[in-house]
Amino acid sequence: MRTFVLVVTALAVLAASGASATASVTFVRLPAGPTFTNVERSGHSLLVSGTAPTGDGCVWMSADARTLRLNGVSRASCSRPTRAAHRFEPVLVRDPRSFMVRVRVARVEPGHTRLLGPVVMRFRESSDTHLEWTYGPGALWLFDTASTDGPEVIEVSMTTGRAVRSVHMPRNFRPLLAADADGLWLAMSTSGGFSGGGAAPLYRVAPTSGGPAIVRRGGRAALWLAANGHTVWVDVVSGRTRQQILRLDGVQGRARSLGRPAGLHSGAAALDPATQTLWLASDVPASGSFDACPAERVVRLDGRTGTIARVADIALPAGRCLYAEPGSTLFAFGAFYVLDDQARPNRLYRVAP
Repeated sequence: MRTFVLVVTALAVLAASGASATASVTFVRLPAGPTFTNVERSGHSLLVSGTAPTGDGCVWMSADARTLRLNGVSRASCSRPTRAAHRFEPVLVRDPRSFMVRVRVARVEPGHTRLLGPVVMRFRESSDTHLEWTYGPGALWLFDTASTDGPEVIEVSMTTGRAVRSVHMPRNFRPLLAADADGLWLAMSTSGGFSGGGAAPLYRVAPTSGGPAIVRRGGRAALWLAANGHTVWVDVVSGRTRQQILRLDGVQGRARSLGRPAGLHSGAAALDPATQTLWLASDVPASGSFDACPAERVVRLDGRTGTIARVADIALPAGRCLYAEPGSTLFAFGAFYVLDDQARPNRLYRVAP
């Protein structure tokens, strides 16, 4: 299938307070119909994926990291992915007669998808119980709060594609997940909730532990979570608007505050591990209301000092807000990428500092 796209290029000249550079901003309009929610690095290009407007269909395509030219567009059942950024991918096998969903692991190769081994998890799907997953060194981590074995984490080996253990978890909904060399980290999101009351917990599931450990409690939720090596970054929100960005180091999660930013509104952080820099697309609300945003601000956060630099402002169609979510942003090939899944058709932006 051949897709024709339009690429628009502009220079974002930053003249306001906090501006320090000029960035190149380009975007491409994605095929109409599907909703594209994920952008990942796949070899020397980008992999953009999303879901069809009806049924169990998914769409995958490659995008040139520099020009954003699209190619290799394919459509198939979501349970039989045709493309993947990782060696092993979780797939959901739904039963049209019930809300029970089976989770299996697929090995995706060019022109062939193979489902591996037995079902690794079963859960009852509703608005609060969608499967969550993330990748870490040598492992794929799965979580669901409505698993038939209770809230649980499943660790899948990235060597064999097989589940190696199950860890029982406290009940929580829509958590944020990130993984590094010290295991899996789970934070409570602003759109979710957790049992037990009190301040929001941050959990760690160590690579060899039999259960989760609470590393810290604080605030009511986290806006975003990122991890790499032996370091975790989290943006904790308290009350309605108060924020604090924390850096946690080592298996004990020794916390250090990187500041309390004002006016930073982002639900996803893309990490550049080479420089320990986090990139965010932050909504700029009109008159304090997130019904409209005159601009989407791309900012760079130094993960060592907490210094925030304004990189570019993107004017979205119709003055909307972006509402970035995990999976919709990426830093790779020296540039920041962000999906706009509300524009019709959807758009993929590239911001090159």
